[in-house]
Amino acid sequence: MTRFLISAIALLFTQFCPSGAGAQNCMNDYYRKKPPGCLDSMLSQLRQAPRSKSDPATIIGFLAQLFVVSPEERQRILNDEPSEYVRSIDLVALYRAGLLDDARKFADKIDRSRLLQNLEADQLKPLAAVRPSSNPADNDLLIGAYMASGDTVFIERILGNFSGADDGLVSDTLRMGFMKSKFGNSLAPKERESVTAQAACAKYQCKTDPVKFFRLLTLSSAFWALQSLAQQDDGVRKTLAGFFERDKHLKDLLAAEQAALGNYLTALVVLVALKSDHTSTEADTAMSKAASVYENLGSARDAFAPVETLVKSGKQPK
Repeated sequence: MTRFLISAIALLFTQFCPSGAGAQNCMNDYYRKKPPGCLDSMLSQLRQAPRSKSDPATIIGFLAQLFVVSPEERQRILNDEPSEYVRSIDLVALYRAGLLDDARKFADKIDRSRLLQNLEADQLKPLAAVRPSSNPADNDLLIGAYMASGDTVFIERILGNFSGADDGLVSDTLRMGFMKSKFGNSLAPKERESVTAQAACAKYQCKTDPVKFFRLLTLSSAFWALQSLAQQDDGVRKTLAGFFERDKHLKDLLAAEQAALGNYLTALVVLVALKSDHTSTEADTAMSKAASVYENLGSARDAFAPVETLVKSGKQPK
């Protein structure tokens, strides 16, 4: 069960990345520089990418927005595409762009009318109406649309999902995002057992209430993805920072989780030092318990209060 949950969460955390590093860098820079050959390179890599059961949502969002703002590129891409798979992706992008007449004509041209009927039956929302809640792929659609246009309204819509979430959900979301950024897909340092995915499943009743669990994953993957993009994109960085700055309550929750991560990292350093000394002390017990509570999505305030007491008393290892 733990391995399955880690794999599922890892997939959701990495879903927004386009196929191949070259395509990712090209898409990230597209709205700023429109580098020559970018679109052709991206589509070429998509043709060669391994097929999965889910559509590449980031690329679909990118193409959908591109089809809206650049009719010339839209026509060129639709006319020149040799791959049946990528033609299907183009059709989904046309539908998501809200270009229904174009989608119907293109579906007839490539003999994919059944695919279009399925999209209509599933009542997939057009890009302009997508507001993420409990579907991580919606984040990816909007990130792709942002990469095509630089319009931060798409980033604001992703962040809007935080506004209706309760405090506990927001805190757990931020913690999992920080842990992914720090430790990778396992959400744990190599010397610790990976338990956070299983704890999240239990806390949010993934078997009996999957919608609630997927809300957690949608928010958490969004926070991690936007943090990652913010490192190289000023538009995302300013939008992300501004969103939390405007909402004092969310800002306080973010600050609390940032502090909790610092305390957790301190606890890990102390535990490594105590292990190397082959000692077992009050500090060892307190640090182990605090780290475990943090990893299992418990209250960071309750977890690290005894640690702070030890630090102030001078009982921590020198």
